[in-house]
Amino acid sequence: MLKFALVVSMFFQLGAAVFAISLMRRTRYNISWILISLGLILMAIRRLFDFSTFFWASRLFENEEINGWVGVLVSIFMFVGVIFIRKIFNLQDHVELLRQQNEQNVLSAIITTEDKARQSFARELHDGLGPALSTIKMTLSAVNSDTLTPVNKKILESAYHATNNSIVVLKEIADNLSPHLLKNFGLAKAIETFANQLLAATNIEFDLKINFREDLLSDEMKNSCYRVVSELMNNTLKHANASTICLDLTEQGNYLIMNYKDNGNGFENFQSLKNSPVPGMGFNNILSRTKSLKGTYMIQTAPGNGFSMELILPLS
Repeated sequence: MLKFALVVSMFFQLGAAVFAISLMRRTRYNISWILISLGLILMAIRRLFDFSTFFWASRLFENEEINGWVGVLVSIFMFVGVIFIRKIFNLQDHVELLRQQNEQNVLSAIITTEDKARQSFARELHDGLGPALSTIKMTLSAVNSDTLTPVNKKILESAYHATNNSIVVLKEIADNLSPHLLKNFGLAKAIETFANQLLAATNIEFDLKINFREDLLSDEMKNSCYRVVSELMNNTLKHANASTICLDLTEQGNYLIMNYKDNGNGFENFQSLKNSPVPGMGFNNILSRTKSLKGTYMIQTAPGNGFSMELILPLS
């Protein structure tokens, strides 16, 4: 059994040495891999020495010093090889960093393209459909209603009010697609105006705290922050049944810290559950925007315990 085990182990070590040598080219002849391969070869040679004693009266090489020095060389090659192998790990870290940067660049490009498409669509609505509706409204207002029958007069009034409502709705859609306040007056004013319009017909109390300099924020960050806040507030209004919303935007060092909180229904925290899917397209958009800005997030929520989310976004 011992002979058989030695034969098997010798072939295993020879196979490991051959396999290591075959990988040298893929490692671009990295010095650490070469040293480890040499160490495996010498280990196989030592195993051959041990195996020879079962068939010859003495070893292949009688001098015990040779076997000892082989062991020393194996130790040295393995030790130095393990030290140098960190270059391979550094290369892996570099590749992973490049992968993350490329992923962030792709996400940023997608979000930028989407925002440009929204702006283009909003401009087309405002400049194309807007004037057409305004012309219809002016035409209807120019009709002499005194010459109309009561039924036709009522139809005219209904058409006029419907056209006027369409103009209002069109402006709201265009503002949601590409808020002019964000571009003309900055993030703080845009969020405040959006919150006032969204919560005007509700009993939700809104507490807004702003403490940052607009000039430190890029256009991409302003737009992403506005979209994140809009999505969070819409979620609260639709699903949370909350009575208060608190939003704190603060500049701390080289970071913008966003803290959003409501006292609504809450839900199962997908961030704390392993392999739990992200609930809904809205949260996916929020997380994608956060990732594209190289930011991090933390969610605290549970059924019946409200919802809070903290975003940490680097300013540069």
